[in-house]
Amino acid sequence: PIKTVVMFHGYAESPEKIWFPWLHRQLENAGVRVVATPLPNPLRPEFKAWFRAGRRSVPLWDENTVVVGHSLGGVLALRLLEKAAPKPIRGLVLVGSPFASIVSVKALMDFFDQPIDWADLKKKAKKIAIIQSHNDPFVPPDHALRYGEALGAKPTFTASDGHFIGRTADRVAEEIQKLLR
Repeated sequence: PIKTVVMFHGYAESPEKIWFPWLHRQLENAGVRVVATPLPNPLRPEFKAWFRAGRRSVPLWDENTVVVGHSLGGVLALRLLEKAAPKPIRGLVLVGSPFASIVSVKALMDFFDQPIDWADLKKKAKKIAIIQSHNDPFVPPDHALRYGEALGAKPTFTASDGHFIGRTADRVAEEIQKLLR
């Protein structure tokens, strides 16, 4: 059974914003430990600083851990899984995560400047869920398709969740519930 869920927020967010508090409560009520790491300077994210902050949770990662990343937090989760995870985890959930930089801002492009060993990365998570909305104003749907192809996972699309910045995220909770089984 899943014992720990680690969550990473995206650009301009925090563990106290969007659906993170709602999901945190749901998971804790189900007896799951939740680690929601605040990432430094979310309005001016720097990859190295985010990686250092995120890496602090990696010692908790094991075969009973699910890592959830929203938007740029999903990119961070991938990088941590690839470079820092000591062993495979139960699952990885990417929510509205960009596959490549969608703006020409150096700080954001730094999240994508190193190649990823996709074959190795696939071995580090037993299950991978990719969630994307068709009407996301920031991350086009083809980014989820590209992740799906690279990670051997079938993306789940919603019609109208935008960039998943509401107070609840039923689809995210559903995907985590599937991983709980």
